[in-house]
Amino acid sequence: MEDIKLAEKLWDIANVVTGFAVAQVLATTFAMANHQMAMLSGQQAHWAAAGGTLIFTTFYLVVIIWCYIEGKRLSPKHPLIWRMVNRGRIGAVILFTLALLVTLYGHRNEEIKAEVRLSQTP
Repeated sequence: MEDIKLAEKLWDIANVVTGFAVAQVLATTFAMANHQMAMLSGQQAHWAAAGGTLIFTTFYLVVIIWCYIEGKRLSPKHPLIWRMVNRGRIGAVILFTLALLVTLYGHRNEEIKAEVRLSQTP
């Protein structure tokens, strides 16, 4: 019985980590798209933001996968459910992270175009 309660806790932790990862990425994406990140300027800053995003995403995915492995072990009656939900969690984190990286790329391209326009103005 204790294993089932621990498996439920791991299920909840994986849900919280997934939700937090998606919320953090969405907040950053919207802030960037609305030009609310003045400190994000230049190639180095964009590379640092991309690197930080990938580091945090890796951390979130490791936690989600660890919860899956341990939860499946503690609740062996439902491995298919654990697998399906885990794939959904991982897919959500990766999808939203890709959206942030694409936005970051677009933000940098927009910055470059603005610099070119300024340099061409007499």
